Amino acid sequence: MRAAIVGSGYIARVHARLIAELGGEVVAVCGRTLAGAQALGIGQAYDNLDAMLRAEKPDVVHVCSPNSFHAEQTIASFAAGAHVLCEKPMATSADDCRRMIDAADAAGRVGAIAYCYRGYPIIRELRRLVRNGDFGALWRITGLYLSQDVCDPDKYVWHFSPGLCGPAFALFDYGVHWFDLLQFVTGQPIAEIQAQFSTRRPDRTWRGRPGEGPRPQGEATGDGGVRVDFALEDQADLLVRLAGGASGSATVMALSPGNPNHIALSVDGESGGFDWLQEQPNSFVERRPGLKIIRDRDPDRLDPADRWTAAVPGGHPEGYPDAFRNVIAESWRGMRGETADFPTFGAGLRGIAIVEAAVASAAERRPVAVGLPGADFARDYPMA
Repeated sequence: MRAAIVGSGYIARVHARLIAELGGEVVAVCGRTLAGAQALGIGQAYDNLDAMLRAEKPDVVHVCSPNSFHAEQTIASFAAGAHVLCEKPMATSADDCRRMIDAADAAGRVGAIAYCYRGYPIIRELRRLVRNGDFGALWRITGLYLSQDVCDPDKYVWHFSPGLCGPAFALFDYGVHWFDLLQFVTGQPIAEIQAQFSTRRPDRTWRGRPGEGPRPQGEATGDGGVRVDFALEDQADLLVRLAGGASGSATVMALSPGNPNHIALSVDGESGGFDWLQEQPNSFVERRPGLKIIRDRDPDRLDPADRWTAAVPGGHPEGYPDAFRNVIAESWRGMRGETADFPTFGAGLRGIAIVEAAVASAAERRPVAVGLPGADFARDYPMA
């Protein structure tokens, strides 16, 4: 695939590496500044998306820019004839997601979301076990997404700048990943959510350092910085219920000391359950009455349709880049019409609808149904 990347930050660098590993070619990078695009050191550098699309005519555009730009950049890419792999969150509103889906349909192109954690072989195994009924009817679902990414009070990321992130921070940056894992593994949509939001560090100061984005609106400081009153949640405590009746809780936290990227998923059913940690992705704990079994990753135990996700034999660890590479690979296969089993734009829309329901719940202090009229979960979350 001839790929172009929009964005020049950390996640753009991850995409560039994995595109190369899959045999693709990064023909161009479009950044907020030409210098930023050139800093990636690969492909032709641009600071204008339309110019890049006209000149390079990529097969696929990987959108790795701040949240508020996803919709328009994706729609422009479809109009230019490219497929799109968009970073999460898909957009900052469900309405924008629907515009993106309509644009893909009108162009006859395919859109995918970089829900990278579903690419682990263990997650594929758990999906088969749950959906095949090995744990029985599901009762309890719980989880965590804990990060220390913005724990440092002196740290500033572009998400803190008003207008760039959208109506949520922790749920858009971390929570949508957990929502996707839960729905992917259980095969059931989140039907209802109740949320409590907290902002633990409301004062942030922009100083113009790399990764902080353009100068935001706010109160000027004496040393050239800008103090921003950050009003979005950096901690979200949630109660969730699946369409099948299973219920439980989750905490999403951006200020968790000692947890660089702690993702946990725990499920109980009538005949068994499991526990999985993203920081130990090559195993899970299977639980039965009176019994706990540690199941290490074993490609031979995978369903034939999932065996391709294991790049090395059992006993050899695989990690985040391998899972991410799997998701890009299956997304590209979907763009070529070879599979429907990839993170669809329908799955991306569901993530945004869940966040919107959580924002409403936190404001109104009540449970809120996740409304997606006319949506088809089986189409949004297919299984090969």
